[in-house]
Amino acid sequence: MAAKLLNMAPSKTVSQMPYEIWHGKPVSYKYLRVWSSPTYIKRLVGDKLDLRSGLCSRRDEVLLEESSEAPQQNDATSFEPTVPTDGVPLLHRSTRESRPPERYEFVGLTSKLDNDPRTYGEAMSNIDSDKWLEAMKSEMDSMGSNQVWTLVDLPKGVRPVGCKWLYKRKLRADGEVTAFKARLVAK
Repeated sequence: MAAKLLNMAPSKTVSQMPYEIWHGKPVSYKYLRVWSSPTYIKRLVGDKLDLRSGLCSRRDEVLLEESSEAPQQNDATSFEPTVPTDGVPLLHRSTRESRPPERYEFVGLTSKLDNDPRTYGEAMSNIDSDKWLEAMKSEMDSMGSNQVWTLVDLPKGVRPVGCKWLYKRKLRADGEVTAFKARLVAK
């Protein structure tokens, strides 16, 4: 609130208020209230249909206009109940050592397992090239028996749809390779 009031006040060097210079319009004082006027406080808990704010009427603060110290509490009108501290247990710090989470511990493991070829050239230069050739032959036989395509002459100016081989090793739970799969897909 103090910074807001300072930005509303003119300074020695500038005749206008900083707010007026920045926003290009005069300052509005409608949110300022007269000292000890009724004040409303937002309630933090309550039902959906309850009032959202309540009237604040604190009478336990004394304003000292002559000094710049903080206001003093007037003990004569204070209604704060005292809480006995006999049965309240003392809080203690945890002695457990905290560790950061191990987010990337399996990255190295997955990069070693994921070594399937990405292109036809990689598949043919692989140690298992004969198994990849067998998988590709099986895929072509399957497409032929299911009549996936028919060969036709292309009209002039028309380009055929490209295709690409996808390779995947099928693994058991223990990591042993059970099959080599090759799929021919359109690009």
